Amino acid sequence: MYNYSANNQYIGKRFLYLTCCHSTNDLAKSLATRMEDTHGTVILAESQTNGRGQQGSTWHSNPGQNLTFSLIINAIDLNTNNHFLFNKVLSIHLLAFLRTYFPKHAEAFKVKWPNDIYLYDKKIAGLLVENSLQGNNIRKTIVGIGLNVNQTSFDLPQASSLALGLKQTINREALFNALLNYLDENLPIIFHFSETEIKTIEKIYDTILWKYNEKAEYQTHSEQFTGIIKGVDEQGRLCLEVNNTIQLFEIKSLQFLNNSLI
Repeated sequence: MYNYSANNQYIGKRFLYLTCCHSTNDLAKSLATRMEDTHGTVILAESQTNGRGQQGSTWHSNPGQNLTFSLIINAIDLNTNNHFLFNKVLSIHLLAFLRTYFPKHAEAFKVKWPNDIYLYDKKIAGLLVENSLQGNNIRKTIVGIGLNVNQTSFDLPQASSLALGLKQTINREALFNALLNYLDENLPIIFHFSETEIKTIEKIYDTILWKYNEKAEYQTHSEQFTGIIKGVDEQGRLCLEVNNTIQLFEIKSLQFLNNSLI
């Protein structure tokens, strides 16, 4: 069914299409372990029997309606102390692509900490980044991307799709080809950043966060409070201003009231 013919330099230069698999991330990890030259390989599956999200959560996607794929990145030079920088770079680029591809709705796309993309205050996409370490450095990374495209029915109230948010049916193949072309042109071939570049990435990421600098109600397992998102630190912890002090929250430790766990 799928027609992929992009002549890319490295993102999507090697492309594997499957009607169904257990998990594209698991398959990508297996390929990256068994083969040397896998940098930029993309694996797309119409259906996954065990699609995964952040920290063991599941990713449900109707076959043939969305885009669920994984990307193998081998050329990384990042210390584990700043491992979340890679997530920030990917989120920035995915958001930039969607804003460029759908310019009339550009400002409706936001990044929700840690790795989700929101459209009109609902989740349309998620990233799953799984790193392989060598000492204190990240050696290679598998990036799983789930993008809800034309699905119109969801079990979770905060889940949505491009079709629902934009009120139009999307050409999945054209969207996928354009996305890989964008990533091929804009992602660095080697992920190594200067201190100045890191500060720029962090600033951009903070300012495109959903609810950035806005008062919102939050809840942990023990308390409910009002906070203001001020950014995300190098370890991926959310920085919230609560009662004029900055508090740090780990992934899955915090909930927007009347919203899904973040």
